[in-house]
Order: sequence, then C-alpha cells, then structure tokens
Amino acid sequence: MNCRWKRQNTIGAGLAALIALGAALWALTRPGAPLGPLDLTWRRVQINRDLYVGLDPSYPPFAEWTPDGIVGLEADLAREIGRRLGVETHILIMGYDGLYDALYTGEVDMVIAGLIPDPAREDWVHYSAPYFDAGQVLVFRAGEPCEEMDALEGKTLAVELASAGDLEARRWARRLHALAILRVMSPREALGAVQDGRADAALVDTISAARWLCNYPELARAPKTSAPEPYAIALRKGDFRLVEETERALAEIVTDGTLSALIAQWLGVCGP
Repeated sequence: MNCRWKRQNTIGAGLAALIALGAALWALTRPGAPLGPLDLTWRRVQINRDLYVGLDPSYPPFAEWTPDGIVGLEADLAREIGRRLGVETHILIMGYDGLYDALYTGEVDMVIAGLIPDPAREDWVHYSAPYFDAGQVLVFRAGEPCEEMDALEGKTLAVELASAGDLEARRWARRLHALAILRVMSPREALGAVQDGRADAALVDTISAARWLCNYPELARAPKTSAPEPYAIALRKGDFRLVEETERALAEIVTDGTLSALIAQWLGVCGP
C-alpha cells in the first residue's frame, strides 16, 4: 500500500513539475514576452536576411494589389524599412481582420496597414511612432483662414454626414455660441461647399484635403489636424531588438525626407 502511495505521489509531483515548466516556457516565449536578453525574431531576420510584413491591399493609395505586385505608400514604406535594416522585405497580403492574429502567431514580423494604436492590445503590441496622420483637417479659402475651432464662431462648417468630422463638429457646436453645420454626403461635397461659398470651412480627412488642394490652390488647410488619427507600425513587444531597429529606421526615413516624398508620391500632395 505504501509503495503504491509513494508511486502515485511521485507521478503527481512529476506532472506538477511538467505543468510548471510548460507554464514558465509559455510565459517566456509567448508573443510579447522576451526570452531573456535574446530577441529570437531579430536573430532570424539577421540570419535569413528577410522581414515579413503583413499588409491589407484593399486601401489605395496606402496599399493595393496590381498584376505587377503590391503597390502604395505602406508597401513602399515596408520595403524601405527592410532596405535600411539590410534585409529583403516579403509582403504578406491578408484581410484587415486577420492582421493582429498573424502578428500574434508569428506569421509576420510587423504589420503596416493603417493601424491606429489600440490601448487594449498594448500588453503585447508595440506601436511605432506615427508615419501618417489620417485625421480630420480644416480646409478654408486662403484669404479667410479658419485654422482652429475658435475661428469658426458664427460661421458655417461643412462635413461629411456621420463621419469623424461630423462627430467633431457636434462637439464644437456644444462649445461655440453659433456654429452652423452643413452636412453633405462626401468629403468632396464638403470641400465644394467651401469652394462655392456655401461654407466657410470644411472638416475632412487629410487625404481628401490633399487631393483637393492640388486642383484648387485658392484653398488652404490648417497646419495640424483637428481630430488626429495616427497610423503606426505594429510589432510584438517581445521582439525588442526588432522594435529598436525599426524605430531607428523609421526615424531616419522621416528625418531625411523619404517619408514626405512617399506621401507626396502616393497621396497626390502638391509640391512647392
């Protein structure tokens, strides 16, 4: 009887030890948790000279599938980061809903797909410095500047119905004494209302504003967005060395003007 009891205790202790070891290994190696001082993803990138980037090709001009391959601002940014890391970039196309899953499981090393930082994921996701602000910006006639909310007192603001600009305009209307909101069906109509004098300003996304201003230089935009929507690169926090090197490369791309040139190329921003 004692032998059987001892054997059962030994087996139980062994199982408990295995469970504890498995839990410890999972805690150390799961996405978002570094395995000691070693970044295994960075080591693989360096050995194989490759970088896998997840991208959603359904959002031109940021990313679009063509017979010649994936093109767009984010595709070029991914390739430029790889070039500065000294590796070859492999773009994996996937639906927007699957991007974080692909990052979590290690199918990709990073995601560049118009992601706005999500506080609910920051326990394991590192979001880079923003590479683009897709937020809402005020557009007005060049000689009649309306660069911020206070300048709209007693004026008319055009917005796309149910857009982020509409939501922001509703907040402004509660803070100003007299703000008339003209709701239309598209950013193009909102900008047209400024063009023909039906509105003093329009609050639209930066992409629509950039393209409109190329054709209508008599209009101008505020230097800053009124409702920011920063796009950032998503990486696993546990890939700490890859995070550092990506941030360094992105900072260089911003500083030397490469990012501005890519934005101008793909978003139709007019040059000086």
